[in-house]
Amino acid sequence: MRLLVLGASGGVGRHVTAQAVEAGHAVTALVRAETPWKAPEGVRVLRGDVLDARALDGALEGADAVLSSLGMKRVNPANPWSPLASPADFNSRSAEAVVAAMKRAGVKRVVAVSAAGVGDSAGAMNLLMRVLVARSNIGVAYRDLAVMERVYAESGLDWLTPRPTRLTDGPRTNRVKTVTAFGSFDAIARADVAAWMLARLDAPRWTDRSPQITGA
Repeated sequence: MRLLVLGASGGVGRHVTAQAVEAGHAVTALVRAETPWKAPEGVRVLRGDVLDARALDGALEGADAVLSSLGMKRVNPANPWSPLASPADFNSRSAEAVVAAMKRAGVKRVVAVSAAGVGDSAGAMNLLMRVLVARSNIGVAYRDLAVMERVYAESGLDWLTPRPTRLTDGPRTNRVKTVTAFGSFDAIARADVAAWMLARLDAPRWTDRSPQITGA
């Protein structure tokens, strides 16, 4: 399969890229010009901005599907109150750009990472997450991720927006489960999120469009 990976230099994206190559897919990665990143061997790397229509059109040429792990960044990722290093509407704006470009290219399938607790899964959040979403810049990202999900839901494309729990850099376990609620210690390895995303491409139909996933 010919895949366009967005966010390929990030935490989940680097695993998506590496695992896709290992699985024999033809991978194109669109990465910003200023981002230092060494791609796995065999990856076609294009430098450009996801909000640039021309860059997206070139990256989507010949693609069968899009895998996106784009996300909002903070100056200090470990600090929920750290200032944003991305526009407050980055997730939704990039989704709008991706949807428009996919329609121009005739590409139908997209898997885009969201987060557990976004949108109608807000009631599943534990107390700590509710406080962080209400009072920190995590909430800014969550509110924009909800808009991003709506963009894909209303696009007419074949879309999937998985909502992983807290992300870790642990090893790939291939043990992933879907949950309706999650606790403070629930987490999933970024490598497992990537493997889950790639495995979904083999399904002829997606029914649960925004499943909440965590490590088993």
